[in-house]
Amino acid sequence: MTAKRILPGALVAGVMLAGSVLLGIGAKEEKTEKLSQVIIGTFDSRAVMLAYGSASRAGRMPHIEVSKPIAFRQGFGKGDVSEYLDHIRDEIPKIAQKTGVDVIVSKWAIEYHDPNVILVDVTEALIQPFEPTEEDLEIIHDVMAAPVGSEKEIRELEESGKEI
Repeated sequence: MTAKRILPGALVAGVMLAGSVLLGIGAKEEKTEKLSQVIIGTFDSRAVMLAYGSASRAGRMPHIEVSKPIAFRQGFGKGDVSEYLDHIRDEIPKIAQKTGVDVIVSKWAIEYHDPNVILVDVTEALIQPFEPTEEDLEIIHDVMAAPVGSEKEIRELEESGKEI
C-alpha cells in the first residue's frame, strides 16, 4: 500500500474514534445531568402504620396480626411497613406522579444522598388511600412530630410489657 492510501484511511479512523469518544462524553454528561434531577419521595413509616391501623379498625382494610415487638418497631421506630403498603400498591404510582417524585422510600432507609438529589415528604399523600379520620390525622401528626425511638428505647418498651 502506498502512503497516499494509508494516510486517508488512518485519518478517517482517527475521526471516527474521536467522534465516538466525544459522543460517549456527551452521553455521560447527559446521564450526570439527569441523575442530578432525581426527586425522591420519603415517608414516615409510623404514619403508614397508624393510618393502616385506623383503616383496619374501621373495616376498610383487612386486619393484619403482628407481634408486639414488630408493632413497637412500626409504631415508635423505623419498622418495615411494606405489608400495609401492599394494600395500596396500585395507588403508589399515582401518588408518585401526583407528588412529582421518581422514587418513594421510607425516610429511615436513606443513609446518604447527594446534595443534588431532591427529597420530598410524601407521607400525607401516601396515607390518604387509608382514609384516616381527622382524629387519626391528629394522632399521626403528633407521632410524626416526635423523634423516632432508638433501638434501646424500643427494646426497653418491649421488655416492660406495657401495652401500646
